[in-house]
Amino acid sequence: MTEKDEQYYKLEKQHKEELETQKRFYESELSLLKSKFEYEKSKLKIEYENNELKLRQELEEYFGSKNYKDMQNIKDYYESEIKSQRDWYEVEIERRKKETETWHINNLEVKTAELIKNYEEMLQAQKDKFDVEMQVLTEQIIEQNRYYEEQLKPYKRIINFRKKVEKKFNLEKKSQEVLIENNIETEEQNFSSDPKVSVILPVYNVGKYLRQALDSLINQTLKDIEIICVNDGSTDDSYEILEEYKEKDSRIKVIHKENKGTGAARNDGLRLATGECIGFVDPDDWVKPNMFERLYSLIKEKDLDIAMCMPDGYDEKNGVNAPFPYFVDANFENIIDDRIFNWRDLSPFSYPMCVWNKLYTKKLFDEHNIEFAEGLDFEDHKVIFGTLLTAQKMFFIREKLYVYRFNREGSVLTDNNRRLIDHIEIFNIVENLMKETNTFNVLRNDFLTYKIHNILYYYSMIKEEFKSEYEKCMIKSINDMNLSFEEAKMLCEKYPELKSYI
Repeated sequence: MTEKDEQYYKLEKQHKEELETQKRFYESELSLLKSKFEYEKSKLKIEYENNELKLRQELEEYFGSKNYKDMQNIKDYYESEIKSQRDWYEVEIERRKKETETWHINNLEVKTAELIKNYEEMLQAQKDKFDVEMQVLTEQIIEQNRYYEEQLKPYKRIINFRKKVEKKFNLEKKSQEVLIENNIETEEQNFSSDPKVSVILPVYNVGKYLRQALDSLINQTLKDIEIICVNDGSTDDSYEILEEYKEKDSRIKVIHKENKGTGAARNDGLRLATGECIGFVDPDDWVKPNMFERLYSLIKEKDLDIAMCMPDGYDEKNGVNAPFPYFVDANFENIIDDRIFNWRDLSPFSYPMCVWNKLYTKKLFDEHNIEFAEGLDFEDHKVIFGTLLTAQKMFFIREKLYVYRFNREGSVLTDNNRRLIDHIEIFNIVENLMKETNTFNVLRNDFLTYKIHNILYYYSMIKEEFKSEYEKCMIKSINDMNLSFEEAKMLCEKYPELKSYI
């Protein structure tokens, strides 16, 4: 039984119950009226008997003064009057009885007709209501189907692409079988199962730039690499591009997963990496052809934990090669050239921070359980400082081997939206890393300066609609620092606007 049928059944049952109740009510009324009728009848009878007795008394009194003939005439007259009155009472009683019964019968029919009419009107109202609700529901289902169709579009493209790949694979397999049957040898590139470098590429809706990034990797002068691409739930054509390049180059490994953020994607890549060294590339950037060969050679030659280079820049908005303001040459002036160094020689907070201009040894991650923060933007800070604070041997070259694309629509630093608030939480993670590596007390002033500079900078950048929320988080973070008088004075001299918040 459908919900609609069940509603009709309930209404019909309710109507029957109301009719039965009304019927019982009118039957009781009829019974009451009959009792009243009997009562009135008895009253009339008594009245009639009293009148008759009165007449007889009057006759007797009258007889005493009249002769017999007069008395007989009078008696006959009264007898006829009594009979006439009796007949009238009987007729009147019968008339009232019929009138009462007819009224109640008619009234019952009227009430029944009214109930039936009300019931039918109620049913019609319910039907109209159900029809309206059904129409609304139908429209919602149509809209929902339209929404799901839109959501399924990228997956339909994926399915179609897979079919194309399978078809191509079957054709290639068939061609290979023909070659084998005819004893024709084929060339194959043999790459090590333990490559020299694992490059991790997190991918999310960057189909517009992805081919350039992949081309720059497969054309590296260092051939013994693996390229781990983690598709973090992309809904554009990133899936198809990754599958296309995977078929083109066996060094490319592709993981498709639901969207969990860049930090989680890079961690997935780290867990799968088998290379001796680890490099990171953002999918909207690209690298120079010799980047990984150059950095890998330095690591092997000098027995390094980290080799790093200068970044180059590309302004996407204006379409020109230009350094990103944060990565200009002047900001790298403090960094040590031509000799091995670590955090004791140079504070990690004294030069620009990024994860992708470096090549790391994998053992650095394994020995110190270093990984990216998950669920936050600026997730790379956990790896940047986790590695810089634990690496014993680092080396820097001023060759610009990595190209950083900036002013790109959709990036965190371009949108300036609520995600900038994550930057404040990241500093708590960095502070904990410093305490775990016993570097906090030594680097405290550098850390405080770096933190205040950045949170004030991003406060000036964030959109107006998010400023109030950012400010609350910023003030709490500053208060949690428990600044000494000397520290507060030093920071306020560098950043006068800080006085408003401490």
